[in-house]
Amino acid sequence: MLDAVLATLQVVAALLLIFLLPGYVLVNALYPRKGELDREYDGLYRVTLGIVLSIAVTVLWSFLLNSLGVDPGTGLGQVRDVNIAAGLLGLTAAFFVAGWWRGAYPWMVRLHPSLARTPAPGPADLLAEERLDHKVRLRLQDLAVRRERLRRAIADSERRMRLQSAEARSHYEEKRDAARRDLEGVEAELRKLEEERAAELY
Repeated sequence: MLDAVLATLQVVAALLLIFLLPGYVLVNALYPRKGELDREYDGLYRVTLGIVLSIAVTVLWSFLLNSLGVDPGTGLGQVRDVNIAAGLLGLTAAFFVAGWWRGAYPWMVRLHPSLARTPAPGPADLLAEERLDHKVRLRLQDLAVRRERLRRAIADSERRMRLQSAEARSHYEEKRDAARRDLEGVEAELRKLEEERAAELY
């Protein structure tokens, strides 16, 4: 019974090693960002490409082993199960390390903080950041224009206060105070946006 279970596990492991693992980790190394292949069916694309690439890797590795010729000691070629398994395991490990380096496995930070790697932003991410930065710049410009307009309104109200009678002066005092309150809100929003941009840059 135990022998049958071990034999079954051996077959399953061999099938995974030949038909899935090398290609799957190679796909992750080539496309480390989640959703990079497809936003909706990214996992399916990775598995499908992984199967195709695994077969290709196995065939190429077998060709390489075959090119090494015959072992003089045994009289056998190098295309043997041990050599194939060792090569595929080594390639899988190499592809996995490459994928980790490119940020394909963010979950590894759970094992140790030093293993944390994030993928570089793609063209779509850079475009989104550029659009967001453009919106922030437009907002900063709008706030700067509003601030200058309010400053002029405050100066105009104070000038008119000096020229008007006591009754009319109260009207311009209210306008000045309202403009000052608006100016404080605008300057607070400007400071917040500038601090957020500084935090993103540095």
